[in-house]
Amino acid sequence: MKDEANIRGGFDGTLRPGDRPALLIVDFQRGFTEIGVSPLASDCDTQVAATNTLIAAMRGRGPVIFTVVSYAANLGDLGCWGQKCSALSTLVRGSKACELDPRLDYQPATDLILHKTQASAFFGTALAGILASNRCDMLIVAGATTSGCVRASVVDAMQYGFPPFVASDCVADRSAPQHASNLIDMSSKYAEVVSSASLLAMLSGSHQSALST
Repeated sequence: MKDEANIRGGFDGTLRPGDRPALLIVDFQRGFTEIGVSPLASDCDTQVAATNTLIAAMRGRGPVIFTVVSYAANLGDLGCWGQKCSALSTLVRGSKACELDPRLDYQPATDLILHKTQASAFFGTALAGILASNRCDMLIVAGATTSGCVRASVVDAMQYGFPPFVASDCVADRSAPQHASNLIDMSSKYAEVVSSASLLAMLSGSHQSALST
């Protein structure tokens, strides 16, 4: 999936899997996964199902963290992002659009939900501190959208020093071309992009199997 031009340009390395993973599930909320709830939604059925397999594998291994993007009723915390995307105004805190997709295996006794107002899961949240306090050395990423909040979170994960591993079949986007191009971009520059099956192998200790896919 790596781009040949980027390889020639020196983006030719591979991130090493860690021993203390965390799972970050970005904005798999009803406003993004349930068509009709918000214009932002798209068909994420297979991605949500695949994400549940990762959640099950992570139980007892490391933190499982969900994010929800949401705003005050007066949209005073939206910032200038709303100038680019009017549909963000549908993500009012406490509304159906800001509920986690009910198909996800969220466990309130152990899992975390972080509320954010911008693209990156790190911006304005405690995520970096949570990962650091758990001594996480590997961040598995699922969610929506590939070209938006997933990519922004992956870039910040790299910058904060938490090597990101994107589950290619657990991320979704409204735009198929943007989905494909951003997987290539992340794979080339900022992350390892592998299937959930490969990540399951990685979590079980078969690192070589995971990196071959």
